[in-house]
Amino acid sequence: MYLHLVNGRGGSLLAEHYTRDVGKALAIAGRLESAGPRPNVTRSGPNYVVYIAMADLLGLAEKDEAIRKAIALYLAEKERHAEAEGVCRKNPEHPFFIAMC
Repeated sequence: MYLHLVNGRGGSLLAEHYTRDVGKALAIAGRLESAGPRPNVTRSGPNYVVYIAMADLLGLAEKDEAIRKAIALYLAEKERHAEAEGVCRKNPEHPFFIAMC
């Protein structure tokens, strides 16, 4: 599953898995549900998305150190990316930032 931050800094964190096979999506949802969280399955274009909402994801993070570390690393990377974008916006003509941004 992949982590996804919805609506930027003040939004919600989701864990998502995309698949084109509805049977596979339902099987993944069943395995997740037996582990504790309440997964959701929805259609997104040609794909099915199995996702865990933020409340359940945080509950899993309280129980599992690996999930807690993955969330922390993801959020730290998002913060660094947001800071880099801010620097690029403040210095749009600087040659170094033109190449980077």
